[in-house]
Amino acid sequence: MPGLREMAQGFLDAEPLAAQNLRKVHDAGIPIALGTDAGSPLTLHGIAVQAELEALQDAGLSPADVVLAATRDAARAMGRDPVLGTIRKGRIADLLVLAEDPTRDVRAFRKLLWVIRGGEMRSIDELRPQPQTPSP
Repeated sequence: MPGLREMAQGFLDAEPLAAQNLRKVHDAGIPIALGTDAGSPLTLHGIAVQAELEALQDAGLSPADVVLAATRDAARAMGRDPVLGTIRKGRIADLLVLAEDPTRDVRAFRKLLWVIRGGEMRSIDELRPQPQTPSP
């Protein structure tokens, strides 16, 4: 059975072919939906999504197409597009406010300023875990 290093190298070796196949699928008009295995061992929530966004862009999708894959097309893939995925009256719309434009480079998602969820706006500093004071 291969070890962790061998498995990692196998993924790296397969990356160019995976990127080529992704571009072919996209160019054929087949929708791409962003998703991860977050929650599996060694696949962390948040970080995994950022890595997937960047991998899609690095494979050749435009930043705007990556944003659509993470929003509209992901909602369609889950059958939730009547209520999620786009900003329209009557839809659920949790929003991220970024310091930069993600349609120019999806790495902008790493520059999160505010989160609007359930109609409440929270700064990223407010959402960070606060240091705990040890109890006496």
